[in-house]
Amino acid sequence: MIQDRKQKTYQVMEKEAGLAGKNVLEIGCGNGRLTAMYAASAATVIGIEPGVSSIRQAATNVPNVSFLCGTGLELPFNDNVFDIALFSLSLHHHPDYQRALDEAVRVVQKDGLVLVLEPTVQSQIQRLCKVFEDEDSRLCGVRDVLPQCGLEIVSESLFDTYWEFDDFDDVKRYAFSYYNHPPDTSKEQELALFLGSRKHQAPLLLSDTLCLTTLRAQAS
Repeated sequence: MIQDRKQKTYQVMEKEAGLAGKNVLEIGCGNGRLTAMYAASAATVIGIEPGVSSIRQAATNVPNVSFLCGTGLELPFNDNVFDIALFSLSLHHHPDYQRALDEAVRVVQKDGLVLVLEPTVQSQIQRLCKVFEDEDSRLCGVRDVLPQCGLEIVSESLFDTYWEFDDFDDVKRYAFSYYNHPPDTSKEQELALFLGSRKHQAPLLLSDTLCLTTLRAQAS
């Protein structure tokens, strides 16, 4: 049986950084998809996300967490507030990676942790999504900036999670809905070409290779 992908991600984060009992800021929390996994064990959690609809859904999904609309480039918090700042598959969406990292460092306590969870370009899910949106340059940009961002890299963990779809039609429904894309025969053909023989599998499994980088905000 394939392990739930959010549960696997939570286990890796807990192993590498220990979210339990910590004050956590999740930057790019989306609809609370990952927040729900660790919220009960953390001391306090605040999620921040620019999309109003996502914030409303997150508040419904994880009612005991505070969610705010905002961006990682201008965090509405005082200095040295959190133990951990977590970029939840979100750093590559910021137009200035270094500024977002600097803001995360500002709001964590001295010697606190900044976690950067990102997809990898070789991920099957990422290759699927590339049919609709090519994020390769942004993902590579994040990988390039991390060793030079002025933070200590404590650990880097590469791991696979898995998405399970009923069949090819289920893949199409997910992809077109996620990108809010109208029916498009050429896109369907691109999806089929990417999947190859896997198109005929039911259920259809695709790996999502993620990387968790744990960085330390060094005390000055």
